[in-house]
Amino acid sequence: MSFQKVKPTKPELTRLKKKRNFSQRGESLLEIKREQLHNLLQNTSSSFFRVRNQMRETLLANMELLKETYQFIGKEKVERISLYNLSKLDPKIELTYIHRGGIDLPEIKLKETHEYLPSYSFYDTALHIDILIKNLHESLKILVKLGELDKRMYRISENYKKINRRIDALEDLVIPKLNNDIRVIEDILSDGEREEFIRLKKIKEFLEIEES
Repeated sequence: MSFQKVKPTKPELTRLKKKRNFSQRGESLLEIKREQLHNLLQNTSSSFFRVRNQMRETLLANMELLKETYQFIGKEKVERISLYNLSKLDPKIELTYIHRGGIDLPEIKLKETHEYLPSYSFYDTALHIDILIKNLHESLKILVKLGELDKRMYRISENYKKINRRIDALEDLVIPKLNNDIRVIEDILSDGEREEFIRLKKIKEFLEIEES
């Protein structure tokens, strides 16, 4: 606000001071909110990297187990069993939201498919195939959890950036501008009061001279 646009009145000064107090309280609340989101983001990212490492280790272990299974019953038979199970596999997820830190965070659950008889004979297959299928089901659950944490991190970080922008706007633009406007009005009012005081003093001296 330039000098020409300032309304040098006491009501305007009062209004600007109230607005400044409101902006400062808002900044304090946003800083508390930012700290909460920072802690939430740290916890979520820690869980994300832990689950990601777990996923990597599980996949590597499954790859080793798959190689052993190839050696015992042959690659062709494993692929045939895999294709049949793929036709039976119908995974579904249940998506809900939980409210934390003022944000709706996704919660993804893998719905268990109905049980069915295995597509292979227990007699002519190795134990590895049973362990492998069980491990792959567990890997799918870990993968769903990893996706859930990834989406949560994205939402938290987006809100964190929004709050940062608001705090920066208050600190760098809004509050300094209000402080400047308040200072300008106070200076103008102060000058006006001094001029009024001097004018009244001169009038008083003139009246005293007239009386004498």
